[in-house]
Amino acid sequence: MKFTLLADRPEAVPLVAGWYFGAWGHLVEGETREKAVERVGRVGLGRDQMPYILLAVEGEEVIGAAHLKYREMEELFPEKEHWLGGVYVAASHRGRGVASRLVEEIARRAPACGVQTLYLQTEALDGGLYHRLGWQPLIRVHHHGLDVLVMERHLDASRRP
Repeated sequence: MKFTLLADRPEAVPLVAGWYFGAWGHLVEGETREKAVERVGRVGLGRDQMPYILLAVEGEEVIGAAHLKYREMEELFPEKEHWLGGVYVAASHRGRGVASRLVEEIARRAPACGVQTLYLQTEALDGGLYHRLGWQPLIRVHHHGLDVLVMERHLDASRRP
């Protein structure tokens, strides 16, 4: 498995948007697959700066994605600037550590964008995967009709790529 940016594989925009729409589209009022494709193509194609979407690729197949972005829950946490979101692994590749590797690669790369602390929200109220990777719980909140756990991770700026 290797990592590449969505900017280097723009033909994968519809695939990633389809994943995101299928997993989380029901949480956004008026969301459509077409809107998801437009948004992923607009916000996920950063290369030298954030926001960007990182892809996990096996051979030539895109098997997962993760998004480094700004202010995911701005209405609740306007002071929390840098977020990890959209961690998704194709069903046929789950259970093989792909999500963990995506999260760790984002954490490794993010300091190059000036990120010192990264935040995320998860429906796994025990922190799940993120707890195992060293993320710390901050607060449980009700957001978009779901109970979620907001977590943070302080990054090591000396580990820049």
